[in-house]
Amino acid sequence: MRKIVLILFVGFFASMSFAQNTRSAEIRKPPKPQYQAAKKEKKGLFNFLKKDKKAESKTNQEELVAFRSRVSKAYAENEKVERKVWKNNRREAKKGKKFHGHKRPPKKRPPGKQKFCKVCRIKH
Repeated sequence: MRKIVLILFVGFFASMSFAQNTRSAEIRKPPKPQYQAAKKEKKGLFNFLKKDKKAESKTNQEELVAFRSRVSKAYAENEKVERKVWKNNRREAKKGKKFHGHKRPPKKRPPGKQKFCKVCRIKH
């Protein structure tokens, strides 16, 4: 009986010494970022039907023409966007000046009946 109690007692203290320490003084380092250097090709059933993409070599002139066309397209798109923004700003400016912040023009009352407006802070 004493042997069993002694074995259990020793086993208990041994397990306590190997128990997990929750208060570790070491600061865990975050894992290193994993970058994908090259895309892996997906494996599929019909890969044999796909054609291999070969790098086409272009002359300097061809690359220059392609670059200029890309730049001109980007410039044209930018110009369209700027034109739209300018038109919208002009419209809003007109609305604001014309109606002093109102959606519709305020009513014109005779000078004796004019009220102070909270929106535009003008008597009308």
